[in-house]
Amino acid sequence: MNSRALLVFLAAIGCSGAPRGTRFADAPSGQSLVGAWDARLSLTRPYSLGVSTPTSRRICGTIGFVDNHRPGQDDATAVGVYDLDLARLGLGWMGEDAFPAALLSLPANSDVGANRIRDDSITIVLNPGSSERIVLLGRREAMGVDGEWFARSARGTASGSFSLRPHDSARRSC
Repeated sequence: MNSRALLVFLAAIGCSGAPRGTRFADAPSGQSLVGAWDARLSLTRPYSLGVSTPTSRRICGTIGFVDNHRPGQDDATAVGVYDLDLARLGLGWMGEDAFPAALLSLPANSDVGANRIRDDSITIVLNPGSSERIVLLGRREAMGVDGEWFARSARGTASGSFSLRPHDSARRSC
């Protein structure tokens, strides 16, 4: 993880002039997650063909989004970066060292868990261009987002739960 890139990204969000939390609450249908978020991922089911045992069942970190002004074939409404130690959950395909990218899509564009899609649903894809896509399917609540995640690779499928809360630098995330 390039921590300098994350700091620059979070500084750009912080200097945008919009009050914290406004974009999430005021966006039409609550689709916007623009801003910084405290993230928790818990492991329920590790990869069946894992090369190593997960060292943790829960990790915490930060994820941040900005509006996507250049939508492409992924139709992401927002793009972002994250700072999560996914390797502790047994994720991270063979040490692949890619930029920690995140894409936020509207529910209609999700190809995973289509039977769970509702008006208050969101889909976040971590590592969209890698050999190991991690998909977070969540439901917007008053306090943030809660849901499940799924990782698929040649090692099988891993899964768990997650939550996103507005970033609070004074509060410890785990």
